[in-house]
Amino acid sequence: MTEKHFETLHILHDLPLEQRDVAHFHFDEFAATLARLIADPNTRTPLAIGISGAWGSGKTTLLRRVKEVLDEPIDPKTKKHRFANKGESFRPCKTVWFDAWKYSEEDELLVALVRVILNTMARGSLGEQLWSEILDKTAPRYDVLATFLNMFKVKFGGLEIGIDLNKYKTDTDFYKHTAFLDHFNPAFEELLARWVHGKGDFPKIDETKGVLVIFIDDLDRCLPAKTVQVLEAVKLLFDKAGCVFVLGADKKVIRESVQKHAGFGEKDAEDYLEKIIQVSFSLPLIDAQVMQGYLVGEKRAMDEDMLTRWEALVAAAEVNPRRVKAVVNEINLQWVMFKNSDERASEVNRDDFICWQALMRAASAKPAFVIQVMGFEDKERRHSFILDALKWQNGSAEEKERGKGYFSAYEDPDSSRLRAVLRRIGNFSENFTPDSLDSLIHLSALPPKVEQRIEKPEAKPAEQAREVVEAPLRKAVRMRAAPAETQEAMEKALRRAEKGLHGIPENLTEIGGIQFVRIPAGKFIMGSKEDNSLAYDDEKPQHTVNIEKDFWMAKFPLTNEQYAIHVGEGKHPVNDWKKKKNHPAVNVSWEGAMAYCKWFNGQHEDELQKHGLTLHLPTEAQWEKAARGEYGNEWPWGNDWDDKKCNNRESGPETTTPVDAYLQGESPYGVADMVGNAWEWTHTLYREYPYKAEDGRESKKDTGIRVMRGGSWSSPRNGARCAFRHGYVPDYFNVNVGFRLVLSPSSISAL
Repeated sequence: MTEKHFETLHILHDLPLEQRDVAHFHFDEFAATLARLIADPNTRTPLAIGISGAWGSGKTTLLRRVKEVLDEPIDPKTKKHRFANKGESFRPCKTVWFDAWKYSEEDELLVALVRVILNTMARGSLGEQLWSEILDKTAPRYDVLATFLNMFKVKFGGLEIGIDLNKYKTDTDFYKHTAFLDHFNPAFEELLARWVHGKGDFPKIDETKGVLVIFIDDLDRCLPAKTVQVLEAVKLLFDKAGCVFVLGADKKVIRESVQKHAGFGEKDAEDYLEKIIQVSFSLPLIDAQVMQGYLVGEKRAMDEDMLTRWEALVAAAEVNPRRVKAVVNEINLQWVMFKNSDERASEVNRDDFICWQALMRAASAKPAFVIQVMGFEDKERRHSFILDALKWQNGSAEEKERGKGYFSAYEDPDSSRLRAVLRRIGNFSENFTPDSLDSLIHLSALPPKVEQRIEKPEAKPAEQAREVVEAPLRKAVRMRAAPAETQEAMEKALRRAEKGLHGIPENLTEIGGIQFVRIPAGKFIMGSKEDNSLAYDDEKPQHTVNIEKDFWMAKFPLTNEQYAIHVGEGKHPVNDWKKKKNHPAVNVSWEGAMAYCKWFNGQHEDELQKHGLTLHLPTEAQWEKAARGEYGNEWPWGNDWDDKKCNNRESGPETTTPVDAYLQGESPYGVADMVGNAWEWTHTLYREYPYKAEDGRESKKDTGIRVMRGGSWSSPRNGARCAFRHGYVPDYFNVNVGFRLVLSPSSISAL
């Protein structure tokens, strides 16, 4: 039996730096600069210094570094501090460390702060036993103020320790309130002065000869009320000469806490903080190259494969030191776990594994991307989706433009990490195949944020679709004529058209005055998944359909003006069509649409034959691919509903609009008005899925219900989706039913 070989995990530690650790990111220089400011005898006190930075940026590390520098004894040989230049002298500093978050459950953080200061003093000559008994949180509460006053009745030179504590065993205002300053301050100031200067002949601290430096960390982790308590302590209790406060907190978080607790506006909160904090230092963003230098030095956790992809790892962590460490540690842990437990790990390319993990962690800020990737049941579609995402960020201008049709939802600020990682990855290895991607997914744990977002909503039965869609259709049948279009609706549509105008794409052609957009051959996802809460039973199961040849879909539905050329002005089915020349031609049955196709093919026979094309109504498959693209968009523009991108019930015109009024809602291929405005006939007979062109559903001769697609101005959003199916008998016509045309390089019977 072969002996099992285990690998050892090496990680980057995330603890604040200790004195023996090497500091990165210029923290030693920052610390020396702040220490010089604090220890300079010419720096006036009281002084509060704010160190601001986002979570994980190193605030605690910098505060500790400053404290260590100030705590270092003066070099006995040079008689100066480490941060001093030749000939310079600085005042001594006594330091106290107060972790605000650890004491946030106490009633009064002011009391906790005083207790920490006194406990720090107790480590010296004032008598550790006495102070620990007085200030122990678990012991009975004694009258600390009275104890102070009693102590100061004796001379510091021969301090008496034998104080009877039993007579102070009652709760007092000291523990409960802050209104004891008039009584407490003189005694406390003298005590601080003795500690700072080491002798008792100072009634208060002489700032030219020494200062007390109090470091307050994790203030931004406290609840707003506790945050304000600490700020008030800084402002009220220690607003005196000889005291320096160094506060580590994200300034934005502190400002929001003040706003929330005190009811201030943003400006008032800013003014409040400026009165307390005189000097602020925001930790600068770390340059990616500097981060690389740090990672190169971490040889144990950063092997050659990890270092090769350092840019992607740093981008996934937003160049944040703590996040970078977390990302590296998580990826290393996943990899070692798989190597030690799963034989499939040996078949996975490590470089691809690192890239995939970095991508998933970056996408956790935009879970929709991960959900979309995981939603593909077709391994090839999932694989090509990832490759197209890389082309969207790294490809040619044409590939980037095409990618907008699928990835426009990821161009928002929340997706910046995702885009950055895609750019840094550039591409996966040559071993990256649909099967290897499938292995990566099964071997990888999703980031927690994404796992929480992947839910399986209850699907709706097909019967509900009939009520959703047929009710407005029945109403429209009774109307028989479109309601008058208001000037306001027209102006609204025109404004939307101006905002959404993208220009004419390069793959556009024109025959007979109709513009057509090329739709490439290949596979695409058709129908809806079982767990899609918007979908109906007749859209299921979701499946992959292959269209073997390119085809050309009309960019717009056929307009009233274009239809009038066929039927004549006097026989047009829309009475006021001349006022709506650029609106979709409606009140047209399937039979009427087929008649138009026959007429058009006759009118343009020579040109069509020259190109080997035939004009016809699109099949369901052609219509759906042109509408949603290769990866199954819910709506032409993506997977998030937007009533500004189509004319339907939610958007409100309540009648047809110009076919180019919603260009911002184009499909990935640049086809416009695919949902809303007017239903569009397809060539296909209404039959169950999966779609199979060869099963007779594309027969011209068979009778039965023909499929309509896209919804109309009267449809709700779930009826104006790319996968939604509806149908009527071939002679049915209505004020919200029109059609769109397609050119194919073969007859309809061969599709």
